[in-house]
Amino acid sequence: MDNLTQADLFSPSKARQQRLQAQDWAQIDSWLSYKYAGRTVPTFERNEETLKVLRELSMANERADEERTVHERLEREALKQLEKDEESRNPDDKEILETITAHLTSEGSAALHALASTTVALNTPNTSPETIAHMLIQHTVTGQNLKNHIQHIQTLQAYLQTQHSLLRRQLSELQSNPAFTTPANLPRQTTDTVRQTKHLRSKIREYEDKLSSLQSSQSRVNKSPRDVSSSDAIMEMLEQQQSLDELRERVEGLEKEVDVFGGLPADKEAARKEVGRLEVELDQARRRRDGKFEELVGR
Repeated sequence: MDNLTQADLFSPSKARQQRLQAQDWAQIDSWLSYKYAGRTVPTFERNEETLKVLRELSMANERADEERTVHERLEREALKQLEKDEESRNPDDKEILETITAHLTSEGSAALHALASTTVALNTPNTSPETIAHMLIQHTVTGQNLKNHIQHIQTLQAYLQTQHSLLRRQLSELQSNPAFTTPANLPRQTTDTVRQTKHLRSKIREYEDKLSSLQSSQSRVNKSPRDVSSSDAIMEMLEQQQSLDELRERVEGLEKEVDVFGGLPADKEAARKEVGRLEVELDQARRRRDGKFEELVGR
């Protein structure tokens, strides 16, 4: 809380964050003091990264302490159970076991040890041969099933590795093949297409307005109470027809003028350079034509 600035005092979120960090540092200091048990705690830089590492370390240490405590408690309970079983064992049975063990040959002792180890490993309730045989069969079946599952998983893993290699090759081809490379002039083409689209849209709106005006004029003519065969109606129709013919001729002329510049780039500067180049070529062609004409005249 000592490193709070004047601006943080007016920010509840920053103040809350500073308070939580102060609580975390207090817990870390308490934990380090407990671990060093009276010794001097080494000095270190107090920042967010150090706090994060120390918090994770303390949490891991607490989990390890809990696991060790549980393990020790289980060991004590197991030891108590063994001692209880040892105390409850019949002394006569113990004496009989010691007598039998003492009079067994080395082969017999090895066989008894093997039987006891097998019984413990199979977790069987007794040393009956039938019980041990059934447990062995069950373990064999389980082992075979696990082996089949492992083979299936290995086959699936090999298939996945093959598919992964195929996908990596396809990705490498997509990244290296020039056919899949984006053209360098794609942004320019996109810009030209957008510009032409906007121009065409404006033309479409203009023609739609003209068409709607013509349709409205036609509807007014149709709704007019005048006789279509009258001289006024005929003159009006002729004037409209003449206007339409003039408009059509104007549109055709404009289209021809635009077609002349159809091969030029959309950029103004590039178009000017192209026109200049064509003018130079035209001038050279004229000079060649004049030269050839002079040669013909000279002959």
